[in-house]
Amino acid sequence: MTTRPALSDDTLAFLRGIDSPTIANAVETFNLRDRCDGFVGGAVECQFPELGVMVGRAVTVTMSSAPGAPASRDGYWRMWDALDAADAPAVLAIQDVSGAPHRCAYAGEMMATLAKRIGAVGMVTDGALRDVDEVRAIGFHYFMKYPVVSHGNFEIVSVGEPIELDGQRIEDGDLLHGDRNGIVVIPDGAIDGMAAAVAGIREKEQAQLAYMRGDDFSLAALKQRSGY
Repeated sequence: MTTRPALSDDTLAFLRGIDSPTIANAVETFNLRDRCDGFVGGAVECQFPELGVMVGRAVTVTMSSAPGAPASRDGYWRMWDALDAADAPAVLAIQDVSGAPHRCAYAGEMMATLAKRIGAVGMVTDGALRDVDEVRAIGFHYFMKYPVVSHGNFEIVSVGEPIELDGQRIEDGDLLHGDRNGIVVIPDGAIDGMAAAVAGIREKEQAQLAYMRGDDFSLAALKQRSGY
């Protein structure tokens, strides 16, 4: 896994206490990337919003499934070794490369249980997962397109290489922050200043909300207050 700055317990606790849209807005203030970059598209949905915020560094894999002879398991233990070697908390980020993501569940209760045991807090995929109730019960995050009942004939194609999930490039080690609104990638260069950026976003938003709800509201004045 790519070497990245360590995340302190205080940093993790802070990030888990902030919703993902606020994190996305805060990241913008650092001007580190295009505003259309840095988040997974809406086709990858949070399955367990009641679990709150997921925060972890990505362990990237690509998986496929195709009819025919039983698939190779050459990459299977490479994936688990990579996850075991990664700093916790980690997120197993899975790109479907089969071209038919609706025909295979890439993980279920067994794999989720093992992943949690060795440091993962969730899985993210542009394909399918399964055993939804069982995985919810162990408090493990699922972000996916949809459930599929069978594991098909899946194999792990690559481990630790850059992937793409619904329009977003994700590199091994990227810091992912997700909740019921979706997943944002936090640049390493924004981590140290994130608390101040979040405070600034919240202060500005609360002031605007208070004005919009107040008795002295006018659209003309709101335009001036907004600055754009």
